[in-house]
Amino acid sequence: MIIIGFSTKTSKILPRILCKHFKHCAPIIKVGENFLMYQFIKHNDIKAIPITSYGLKLLKGAGWKFIKTNLKPAKYPKPYNAVTCVCFTKKFIGIHAPFIQTPDALYRKLKRPKGRFIT
Repeated sequence: MIIIGFSTKTSKILPRILCKHFKHCAPIIKVGENFLMYQFIKHNDIKAIPITSYGLKLLKGAGWKFIKTNLKPAKYPKPYNAVTCVCFTKKFIGIHAPFIQTPDALYRKLKRPKGRFIT
């Protein structure tokens, strides 16, 4: 199971201009009782941040939205050729959709009731 987190806030300038509602996304996997969030910083710089369920509640209170999927992470969870957080998240969960370039489009794709995704 992978949880995808979407945020409306970012410190980067380009997503503030190009993205409508959601500005950032990050995949989260469950490791034991805690979670591990893969945060895309920049090209070839991905940080794995340990987080608890209480931390997820704090993020939800800060405006993050979460979608649970029944997908499994890719064999190599750090695709180094990812240029954006959306590209990294798509490679992490194994979606091959070249027209999904913003967090809003990825959110709509994952919220779609058809297919193999669970909301």
